[in-house]
Amino acid sequence: MKLFIKILKGLLIVVAFFILGYYMVKYFVPSVGKAPNKEEMAASPYYKKGKFVNSIQTTSAEFTQVPRILRNYFKRDVETKPTGDYVFTENNKQENDSILQVNWLGHAAVLFYKNGKYVLADPMLGERASPFNFMGPERFSASPILAEDLPELEAIVISHDHYDHLDYETIKKITAKTKYFFVPTGVKASLEYWGVPAEKIKEFSWWDSHSENGITITTTPARHFSGRLLSQNNTFWASWVIEMDGDNIYFGGDTGIFEGFREIDEKLGPFELALMPIGAYNEAWHDIHMDPIEAIDAFQQMRAKKFFPIHWGTFDLALHSWYEPILDLENAAIEKDIPLLSIPQGKWFRLGDESENGWWKQYSEEMGSE
Repeated sequence: MKLFIKILKGLLIVVAFFILGYYMVKYFVPSVGKAPNKEEMAASPYYKKGKFVNSIQTTSAEFTQVPRILRNYFKRDVETKPTGDYVFTENNKQENDSILQVNWLGHAAVLFYKNGKYVLADPMLGERASPFNFMGPERFSASPILAEDLPELEAIVISHDHYDHLDYETIKKITAKTKYFFVPTGVKASLEYWGVPAEKIKEFSWWDSHSENGITITTTPARHFSGRLLSQNNTFWASWVIEMDGDNIYFGGDTGIFEGFREIDEKLGPFELALMPIGAYNEAWHDIHMDPIEAIDAFQQMRAKKFFPIHWGTFDLALHSWYEPILDLENAAIEKDIPLLSIPQGKWFRLGDESENGWWKQYSEEMGSE
């Protein structure tokens, strides 16, 4: 009986420390963000039983799968990061305001420029995809353009609140130079908590739209989930359509495969450029992340002239090698005759540019000799 009491006390102490730690992080680490008001969220047609839901049945890794995933993670025999010279800087910008120019800043962060105006998508330019600066997935290399060096921004669009898409440190550095933040339902609470003025924030549900100064931004469906710390699905997620002075762009953000791409195209297409996430996939979370073949499927549901891959090559977030998504995509694009633009981080490109397939191989010890 005494042993049982000792074990029970020990468990209670562990639980107490866990609860204390949770609330200390929640209330004293601002990067965690702030949960939205549940009553306000309940007005959304996509909010069911206290959580946001997808338009079709969607699951991600179940708790029972975690031990197997962790075991496979530590046992994997793949190249997990590029070589040390995987470093990029801004280059190749042309002084031609009338032509759309695009710059991939790593992961899902993309900067668009036309007619003197800039729009930035998913501005995760920080060092770690984590609420902490000492732990969590670390960038393979710094952003080609640092947050403090970004120009004045007409708008920022954010696909959802995960740490690899919404970064506290980046937001703090760019708030003053940003006119508007376009975010899915519920994300406004964190931005206001971090000091973004309410009048700068446009909180949208799917198909909401805003037009100003030659730029139209529309929220479109995605198949994903949300969450910071231990919360999950208390804010919404989205993809975006950005129209800049006649150039129509689809930004996928982070999504699993579904038939919604066809509807987006029917309502808002055709597109000059579709930016599709291709990385961090695994069978355990198949529904919420596309692999390269599924990204091509999504692209083929749409009338888009060019395919640009995002959501790869920046963080180690899955069991596959760091380069597997782009290797498989480039090979499949040739086989399926997909108009791919594979361009390094930091390099401004235009829709008429040639794809630089294989540019990444020099940064792989396994592929560099090919």
